[in-house]
Amino acid sequence: MKVGDSPVFRRFWYVAMPAAKLDEGPQPFSLFGEDMVIWRAADGTVSALKDECCHRAAKLSLGEVLGNSIQCPYHGWEFGTDGHCTSIPQRPGLTPEIAARAFVKRYHVAIRYEYVWVAVEDPVMDIPHLPEFGAPGFRYIDCFHEPWDMSLFRLADNFFDLAHVAFVHRDTQGDITNPVPPAEDVEEIEFGIISRAIVPVANRKVGQDYTGIKQDKTVRDRTVTWWAPCTRKLHIKFPNGVEHIIFTAGTPVADKKIIFTQFCIRNDTEEQVPAAAAIAHDRKVTLEDKRILESTRADVPIMPWEAPEAGMPCDKANNMARKKLREIVETYGPPLARAAE
Repeated sequence: MKVGDSPVFRRFWYVAMPAAKLDEGPQPFSLFGEDMVIWRAADGTVSALKDECCHRAAKLSLGEVLGNSIQCPYHGWEFGTDGHCTSIPQRPGLTPEIAARAFVKRYHVAIRYEYVWVAVEDPVMDIPHLPEFGAPGFRYIDCFHEPWDMSLFRLADNFFDLAHVAFVHRDTQGDITNPVPPAEDVEEIEFGIISRAIVPVANRKVGQDYTGIKQDKTVRDRTVTWWAPCTRKLHIKFPNGVEHIIFTAGTPVADKKIIFTQFCIRNDTEEQVPAAAAIAHDRKVTLEDKRILESTRADVPIMPWEAPEAGMPCDKANNMARKKLREIVETYGPPLARAAE
C-alpha cells in the first residue's frame, strides 16, 4: 500500500513549510495532487487556498497580498482568507451575491511549532500536542526540513525499529557487537501507539558532544509516541538528567518522496550543550537512516490481502503501527478494492 491508495490520508495534518517562509509572500504548495497557495494576510491570518483563480485559472501564488486579500496576477481579482472574492476591478460595486459565486477552495491550515500545517480535507485528529514546546526550562532547536526519496510508511516503520540501530548507526550510537534490541512496552492510543524501552547505546564523540556525558557508553530512557500516519515524538532521558525530545513529521509529496521535518526540544542551555552540537548529532543519525530508507520500495504491506514481509519478534511495535494504519483505512476511509489474486 502507498499513502495515496486511500483517500483517508487526506484527512490528516501535514507540515508544509516553515512559518517564516510566509514573510516572503504567497507560497505554492502541493499535497495529494491539490495545488494550493499559502499566504499571510495583513491582520496575521494564515490562509491556504486553491492555487487557481476561479476566473481564468491563473496561479494565485504568483500574485501579491494586498491587506487582507490576495490578488490574482492576471486580472487583479482579490480573494479573502476564506476564499471568497473581495474585489473585481473590472466590475466596480461587487455585490454579496456575486461574491458568493466567485470563490476558490479553502483548505485547513494552522501554525504549530513555527511551521505551517495543512490538511486537504476535514482532519480526523488534531495536530499532536507537545507540552514541552515553549514551556519554562525547555528550548527549541530547529533541525531539518528537506525532501527524502522514500515512502511515508517506511519512515513510520523506522520510528520504532530498535533492531536497525546496531547496524545502521554503528558510527554514532549503535553497537555492532550487541545486535539484540532490548524489550519494549507498547501501548495503543486512538490514532497511534506509544513504545517505551531502556536502550543501551554507544556514546562516541558526536554523542558526547550532544549529551554532555563523556563515557563511551550510556543508556537512553526512550519513549516514542507515534501519531498516524507519520508524526513522532521521541522523548529521550539520559542518566545526567538531560532530556532530548525529537519531533519528526513526514509529509507525502509522491509515492516515494516525502518532506522530512525535524526539530528538537531540550531541557539544558546553550552554554551546556550548543544547539549546533545537538543538530550535528541528529543530522549524522538521520543521514545514516536516509541512505538505507531511500533504498527501500515505496509500498508497505498494510492491508490483509497484501503479501506480508518476513519478520521477527522485535518488529512488534512497527507491526502494531501497520495494524493501526489498516484500522484507520477501514474505519475512516471508503472501501478499497482488493488487489487481484
